[in-house]
Amino acid sequence: MKYRHWKNFFIALLTMLYLAWVLVPTANLVFTTFKLPKEVMTSNWHLFPRERWVTQNYRDIWKIVPLARYLKNSLIISLATMVVAVILSGFAGYALSRFTFRGRRLFEGSVLLTQSFPGILFLLPYYLLFIYLERLIGIEIQGTYAALIFTYSTFSLPFCLLLMKSYFDSIPKDIEEAAMIDGCSPMSAFFRVVVPLTIPAVTAVGILGFIRAWNDVLFASVLSNDKTRTVAIGINDYASQFEVQWHYVLTAGVVVSIPVVAFFILLQKHIVQGLTAGAIKG
Repeated sequence: MKYRHWKNFFIALLTMLYLAWVLVPTANLVFTTFKLPKEVMTSNWHLFPRERWVTQNYRDIWKIVPLARYLKNSLIISLATMVVAVILSGFAGYALSRFTFRGRRLFEGSVLLTQSFPGILFLLPYYLLFIYLERLIGIEIQGTYAALIFTYSTFSLPFCLLLMKSYFDSIPKDIEEAAMIDGCSPMSAFFRVVVPLTIPAVTAVGILGFIRAWNDVLFASVLSNDKTRTVAIGINDYASQFEVQWHYVLTAGVVVSIPVVAFFILLQKHIVQGLTAGAIKG
């Protein structure tokens, strides 16, 4: 009994330390956005504003940098990537789960193998590919929404496909067979019976695809231009050659985090179910 008491105490202590390790920097980020610029740059650190709380930073970030345009670009690219990832991984995952064909295991292994390569290895090949296609067909590709959506979808699909395949494996085939006995075609059974059961997995895949595109800096720094620049790159505009306006950088960081945080808060239940159901259901 005494051992269990000390065990629970240490678990609670470690949990509190971990929460402090995570939450204190986050709180510092948020509270710093309400400080005056001279308080941000001081070496005497304090969590809360000492002189007064200000909201001027949240008004100024839209005037100094076209942050609204960067947010629009990020939303277009991220939402499109999310839709592509959900549709393609859904159909491909269902095919891998339900159908047997030659080379299926090899395909699954190849998809899994792609996750072992760092993205920077593909940066130059993607850039050269888009340039070659531009010269071949005479249509601008590099620096467009399509180029970024294609790139992010490509890198999101392997994990999303395997996740959807695992979730489809957890759904009994008897449900589809019963629907077809009642008169549904295979396609109708898929959309009417199976798809509604995959909402948790679809939600998880969607948010993963969204975050993959929203947070990317590497590919956006090379494959975007002034018209399609995303918010992850646009935040750099608050830094000049001789000065970094940290109060604006941190404020913009809070603003661009809101969509992702909102997604997690609203969909966290489905996300957890989607990420774990395939692993715990037989």
